[in-house]
Amino acid sequence: MNFPAARGLRKEEIARLVVELEELISGQRVGKIFDGPGGNLRIVIGSGSRRHHLLVSLHPGTSRMMLWETPPAAPPRPSDLVEKMRDLISGARIDKVDQPGKDRVMRLTLYPRGSQKSRELIVELFGRQGRLLITEGRNRRILLVTGRAGVARGDLYLPPQIPKAAQSGSDGTGSATLPFDPIQVIPVEDREGEAPLHRWLAPRLEKQEQARLLVGLLHGHEQKLRRIRKTYARRLQKLETDLDVSHNWEQWQRKGELLKGNLSVLKRGMASVEVPDWYQEGTPLVEIALETDRTPQENVERCFRRARKGKRSIGILTRRKSDTVDVLETIDQTIAAVPELEDVSSSSDERVQQWCQKAQELTRLHGKVRGGVGLKQGSAAKGKKEAVARFRTFRSREGLTILAGRNARENDELSIRTARGNDLFFHVAGRPGAHVILRVERGKVAAPESIDDAAFVAARLSGWRGPETLIVHWTEAKNVRKPKGLPPGKVLIDRHREHLVMTREDGMNALLPPGEKDSSD
Repeated sequence: MNFPAARGLRKEEIARLVVELEELISGQRVGKIFDGPGGNLRIVIGSGSRRHHLLVSLHPGTSRMMLWETPPAAPPRPSDLVEKMRDLISGARIDKVDQPGKDRVMRLTLYPRGSQKSRELIVELFGRQGRLLITEGRNRRILLVTGRAGVARGDLYLPPQIPKAAQSGSDGTGSATLPFDPIQVIPVEDREGEAPLHRWLAPRLEKQEQARLLVGLLHGHEQKLRRIRKTYARRLQKLETDLDVSHNWEQWQRKGELLKGNLSVLKRGMASVEVPDWYQEGTPLVEIALETDRTPQENVERCFRRARKGKRSIGILTRRKSDTVDVLETIDQTIAAVPELEDVSSSSDERVQQWCQKAQELTRLHGKVRGGVGLKQGSAAKGKKEAVARFRTFRSREGLTILAGRNARENDELSIRTARGNDLFFHVAGRPGAHVILRVERGKVAAPESIDDAAFVAARLSGWRGPETLIVHWTEAKNVRKPKGLPPGKVLIDRHREHLVMTREDGMNALLPPGEKDSSD
């Protein structure tokens, strides 16, 4: 499956887009910033009738900063990147929009409220992937960077050395292109009104980006399936080899019988022995290899043991081979059924979703064929379940699991080793108490009720009974760390938020498993 050809924005198109943006957003203030679909960003500019939305995309082949006429609804929780951008540029006044060096770069010069020191939001549109940077001051020290690698936060930003292939413009092939007026590409009837080039290019680039994202999604699943297939193909080859060896069990049985019948001539330390083979006509002499560090009886038993093992394993290996062949056939059928780009329009297409679900199921089942690594994975999963069972367990009104440590050792075990990155950590502010974890599946967001329930558990287990309210700190478990030297039960948390806990008539009874009552009073 190949990616659609990347068109990219030419320098002349960027110059025109900058002129249109300068007319619309210069002098306006930056509002909130939101995550967009597919990893894009949405920046709100201005307010009221002069409000505009900027789409920032860093995807290969479709990197751009353009007006977004119909942005989707914002997600319930901003990403770390969006929160950092809000801290740096929300409320700043846009002083200028320009194209540094007349290259494939767009820049907003900003002045934060109450500051005389300028900041710049720079979007580089060249290279395999775009890059977004926020710099500060005349020396342009980088405050934030995302996208293409090469620079880091704290570095001084230097104007990029644009490769000749990127300077040439449209396709990055290095072929020269003549300057052109992008407005002339737009039909005459579409040239009027506000920001015509934005309106003309936006849907076309969005369609191209959706196609590339769709191909990337399907290609990613297909590559995983092909890697899994290689594993099963190697397993099948090994099973066939072992099966061939097992079918030779009669030869080991015969060797054992011949050695047993000539036990008197065997001596420890012999590397081999010649004995008459009475299973063949004429009883010719045959040489049988021996292990020098074994006694004669042990060499005899070794042959019989190999015979028993081979005979016994034929049925097991045959079943495993059949199971592996079935899995290979299923994987081959799934790979052959990958949707063609011409037949689907987006990742929300029902055929795409069904195929991706099938591919994900095969990926999850990988290794669960008997004798595979899935048995080890199952043991690890069992161990994790047993570890979770050690902690106090509650259930939120939403049905999410709440875990709490009973002492300092369990607090460390729960917060540092058991909690996953998407789980939420809770602890009362400024006083000792239990560490509480709200389990949240990857890709899911906990409801406010679950956060309130987990905070209430943390407060109750710290000894709080009201009637006054209590502040509980909470954050994602990935923000919890334990530097070397901290005593048991003590951790450091970053980016915490506060939750105000109030008393409840039924205490924690509604959060306990069935049949249990709150005995903490």
